[in-house]
Amino acid sequence: MSWYSFTLDELAYRVLPQVAPGRALADSEWLTLQCAAEILLEALPIDIDATRAADNVERFLCAGRSKRAWRCRVLLTLLELLPLSTHARRFSAMSAPERRRLFEAQIVGAHGLWGICAKVRYLVLMGAYGDESVPEQLGVWVPGATRPRRAHARHSLPVAQSGNGYHSSPTAP
Repeated sequence: MSWYSFTLDELAYRVLPQVAPGRALADSEWLTLQCAAEILLEALPIDIDATRAADNVERFLCAGRSKRAWRCRVLLTLLELLPLSTHARRFSAMSAPERRRLFEAQIVGAHGLWGICAKVRYLVLMGAYGDESVPEQLGVWVPGATRPRRAHARHSLPVAQSGNGYHSSPTAP
């Protein structure tokens, strides 16, 4: 392997912050996700804490053991560092109103690097709606072990056979 032969996965491993054992996100990445969740969860019809949503995302990434989880880490690192170019501060160092204005002005509907940062919304939504308390809050019935079984129907549906009106049979010449 030469010095220029590497994969993006290897590059991310060497460049991104180190992750503690048993975790999927570095502390700075988790904090960025939690800060994004603070402002994005305001408009949702559910009552969930930003910390819990961030924990749900990390739990999902740990349980899935995806080889592509590094992409989520790159996204969160990009969101953390990109405001340095416009606000001279990291995303997590900004106040909640400043982060909200940043989302409204530069991230929502953007293209390029800012457009990539908009994808953090999907992580926040996954963490929020994936919480075990949400279906009850929304009044949604979730199938589970208590789901009643259907009784077998006494009459089955008609079987499609040639000659019974369901299919036209080919005619011989």
